Amino acid sequence: MFVALSLSKGGLPSLNAQSLSPSSTDIFLQLKKLNVLGSVLYLAAHPDDENNSLLPYLAKEKKYRTAYLSLTRGDGGQNLIGSEQGIDLGLIRT
Repeated sequence: MFVALSLSKGGLPSLNAQSLSPSSTDIFLQLKKLNVLGSVLYLAAHPDDENNSLLPYLAKEKKYRTAYLSLTRGDGGQNLIGSEQGIDLGLIRT
């Protein structure tokens, strides 16, 4: 109960991290992106079905906003860190 009271009263010290100033390269890239109108959402059933060169090309060369959406629960394939397979593996990966 003491912990809950001290946390609700602001018992945690405030963390004042220094904000990083963007580099001139980052600023230049963001300015170039202002002139580009377009976004790309890449949908795939499995992460290994993706075209590994398309999204980086569109993001870096064409300056589009890009995103990748994988539509799988992850219940197929190998499990290198445990013995779960099938539905149990999908629960861990989701």
